[in-house]
Amino acid sequence: MIGRLRGGALGERSFRLLFAARTISFFGTNLAPIAVAFGVLDLTGSASYVGLSFAAWTLAQVSTLLVGGVVADRLPRRLVMIASDSANLCVRATMGALLVSGHARVWELIALQAVGGAATAFYSPASTGLVPETVPARHLQQANGFMSIARYVAFPVGAAAGGAIVATVGSGWALLLDAGTYGTSALLLVAMTLPARARTASAPNFLRELRDGWQAFTEHTWVWVLTSWISLYFLVTYAPFFVLGPYIAKHSFGGATAWAFIVTGEAIGSLAGGVVGLRLRPRRAMVVIGAIFTVIALQSALLAVHAPYPTIAVAAAFAGFAFSYGTVVWDTSLQQQIAPEKLSRVSAYNWMGAMAFLPAGYALAGPVSDLIGMSAYLWIGAAWVVVTTSVVICVRGVREFRLAPPDAPREAAVAVGT
Repeated sequence: MIGRLRGGALGERSFRLLFAARTISFFGTNLAPIAVAFGVLDLTGSASYVGLSFAAWTLAQVSTLLVGGVVADRLPRRLVMIASDSANLCVRATMGALLVSGHARVWELIALQAVGGAATAFYSPASTGLVPETVPARHLQQANGFMSIARYVAFPVGAAAGGAIVATVGSGWALLLDAGTYGTSALLLVAMTLPARARTASAPNFLRELRDGWQAFTEHTWVWVLTSWISLYFLVTYAPFFVLGPYIAKHSFGGATAWAFIVTGEAIGSLAGGVVGLRLRPRRAMVVIGAIFTVIALQSALLAVHAPYPTIAVAAAFAGFAFSYGTVVWDTSLQQQIAPEKLSRVSAYNWMGAMAFLPAGYALAGPVSDLIGMSAYLWIGAAWVVVTTSVVICVRGVREFRLAPPDAPREAAVAVGT
């Protein structure tokens, strides 16, 4: 089997370099939040400033995504990613140097977080658009499966490394290591060789580019319907689970170890979803994803009744599988159905739409649970997943979507999936 996989997506040199770059980048991405959080706490002792530092990154990323999408469709995507990595290298190196030297001030760290979030907004749409440039169409889903595996292998490893480095030598050194991962990623991307991509000869007009991207985003019903749905999922179900979960774990399950066990279960399930995504290619892709996605309700329902935490961890593994496998199929569907010259803009609209309500979900989870109770809020989130998933997969454009065979020409793929 390993030989067959190497002969697939991994048989392409450019994809191997992209896969290595993303793996290293994901490692740093999961290391950094721990380093930033404890760096801010060491300076201020305030959880509010930690929240502000994370909010600065998220809000800057969301507000810049559309610009990133336009740029990635206009310029070589590899160069956009290299520039993003280089900017984040400077951001993390500066943060690390300030903390190591003892000269850091909290406003500087928050401002640098915002710069890093804006730089990352250019990376994500470019990355989605670059994958189809590195592999033949028949290996596209396998390539996305490997990307998912990279993300979810790096999650526990990066988090564990971040915790260990912060505990032993400090947050500043952890951020300097993160800077090194961005530099390594950039060097790997520099080594890639890609065929020239056709570009429009007209002079760029930002508003027209955004309008064309919006038209491409909305002309496929399954794209805008599922983006809207996942955005509300983050608000109603995802955010409450991950905000209230640690509190319940602390007061009912014995502390952080129990919550770490649950999160580890999710990571294992997510990794399994990426592995399955290497091979399993459903024809009625969105219906299958929707049916699988309903299992996410289990973790919220079990947390609501304070079930034993190993049981919640098993449910979290199923949830992680559903989300990871669904992401593989979703990315493949976008890359197959959207015109290459508009793919990064559509991806940017998708990213922005999906993340739009997440900060509000985090902020509202505590106050809403104070009003109606934690268990009631979690039950609402569980019920919402089941009910809305059933409704969404009945929408004609979602129900009738078909993932084209891997060897189908793009024209045939679009005809099948529209």
